[in-house]
Amino acid sequence: MPKVKIPRLRERLESLYREAGLNQRDAAVLSEIIIDAEAAGKPTHGLIRVAPQLKRLRDRAHRDGVWLIDEPGRALYDGRDGLGYLVAHAVAEKALAMLERSAVAIIGCRGATHTGQIGYFARKVALAGHLSLWFANCSPLAAPYGATEPVLGTNPVAAGLPHEPEPIVADLATTATTHGDCRVAMDAGGQIPEGTALDSSGKPTTDPEAALKGGCLLPFGGHKGYALAVVVQLLATALTGATAVPGSLSDYGLSVIAMRRDILVDSAAYDSITSELTGAIKAAKPAVAGQPPLLPGERSAANRTRSSHEGIEITRRLYAQIFGDQPD
Repeated sequence: MPKVKIPRLRERLESLYREAGLNQRDAAVLSEIIIDAEAAGKPTHGLIRVAPQLKRLRDRAHRDGVWLIDEPGRALYDGRDGLGYLVAHAVAEKALAMLERSAVAIIGCRGATHTGQIGYFARKVALAGHLSLWFANCSPLAAPYGATEPVLGTNPVAAGLPHEPEPIVADLATTATTHGDCRVAMDAGGQIPEGTALDSSGKPTTDPEAALKGGCLLPFGGHKGYALAVVVQLLATALTGATAVPGSLSDYGLSVIAMRRDILVDSAAYDSITSELTGAIKAAKPAVAGQPPLLPGERSAANRTRSSHEGIEITRRLYAQIFGDQPD
């Protein structure tokens, strides 16, 4: 597969987004989020999303949301059906601004569309020295435990915690596979793992198209993942006023709890205890000699570093889609 240097890819994406109607600021923000996903080794939220985003922007221009509540410690945002990646970015920026004046910030959002990998925003807050928890839902893709039709979204939860040299970032869907995983598998002509989805007749399937077209995804860990999915959906909807079971790309919810790391102890104590724990994890006897345990977010950080030097590897189909021709 061809490799593209990040500056060239950024320039091209910004140009495409500008042509589709975004202003320079939003085009730069959206390009950065997409590129970060690819650079971090998460193609499910990367370049595969560009074509649908461009189509949506041409069909329905993005517009900024409005703050319905904006008070010390709490805020509520109406995304007004804007592009979800930009909506989530506005929420992250608000969290950072609120934490300059308050030790904790609770922010809700409704009227959003797909927000991409919320771990990106959790990391953004953590890089500024703060902790945050993120909860998001989407249109029905997942069956409740014991059912065979979709009611819940993939309902990701993410956490970002300050740590040097790289924040601790956990970002996971509550389903055993995701919409993005299915999209990537379809693009590559591949399969999804067994036990992760059902087809339209309620039978297990490894066909990503069958899972998305009339079928459903399954929660990870059976009833445990399902229980977490219900909690996430309530935090994203009941807490924000978003639709309980949203339609396709309509009125998704997002909730964020952000706090300064010195909210209960001083920053030095937080940093010391965090380092002690991560040091103990890295010192644990590895299952494979020479391969110590990785911290949450560490693999993505290594991928970013490699991508910044070597460029981002993309499929020929995506290359043609983005650059309009085939690589040399």
